[in-house]
Amino acid sequence: MVDKLPQEMESESWAGEMGEKWNNYVDQFEGMIAPVGSAAIAHADFQHGEDVIDIGCGGGATTFDIARLIGEGHVTGLDLSPTLVNTSNNRLANMDLGNVDFICADAATDKTDRLYDVLFSRFGVMFFEDPYAAFTNMRSYLKDDGRLSFVCWGPPTEQPWVGQLMAIAAKYVELPPPVPNAPGPFAFGDKYYLTDILEKAGFNNIEITRWSGNQRLGGPGSTPEEAARFVIDALFMGDALEGQLEEVVEQAYQDSVELLSGCVVDGSVEMQGCAWLVRASC
Repeated sequence: MVDKLPQEMESESWAGEMGEKWNNYVDQFEGMIAPVGSAAIAHADFQHGEDVIDIGCGGGATTFDIARLIGEGHVTGLDLSPTLVNTSNNRLANMDLGNVDFICADAATDKTDRLYDVLFSRFGVMFFEDPYAAFTNMRSYLKDDGRLSFVCWGPPTEQPWVGQLMAIAAKYVELPPPVPNAPGPFAFGDKYYLTDILEKAGFNNIEITRWSGNQRLGGPGSTPEEAARFVIDALFMGDALEGQLEEVVEQAYQDSVELLSGCVVDGSVEMQGCAWLVRASC
């Protein structure tokens, strides 16, 4: 039996193994979630001259997009992974952007000297062991008239890109029952739980809007074979199949290729996902 489902991942892992894994597949990860990331940036409605902090910035893709929108403003990318912060800084060195910096810190506990107009995140706030304390801490990053804007995954039962692939893994391993609200990608699938966290952290005018769309597994242009390999090597199926015999993993890979071959849209492997676009004010 595997110990954890995809929705059960502590924030500390991002400082180590998960951060390294994301960094190794940064182009595929960013390409996969680009559609919902673009929707999140549009939903944030950034204004010229604003100071922004991008929580869980990963390789910096959203940070750079925000920098181009805010003009004379400034954006700080924050991530728990030293490896990803290093990657972001290396990317920044090759760009003509003077309004960006990156810091390696834990948004759940660390303080900042600077106050921001907007706290933004693309899938970077669902891994806190104590989300109530973490959001209370992050609220202290904002000015008195600041606002919060982020995107997180919706209910796990509404994620065909996860459910159909995990059904393949379940053919070969016994999966543990899900733990509601556990730290991980789908921690905030229950929007009432999410609302309670934000209210208790001191946020007001909370709006949670549903987004539905396709995820490009393996990034744009990936073949079914490449997408299946990405899912097994970098995503949840690899965790579920960890420790299994090589022939078991290979059969799960072949089953995944068969499934994903029926999901090719305009040259990419696409599967439906659901997310929450969240906004709130101080």
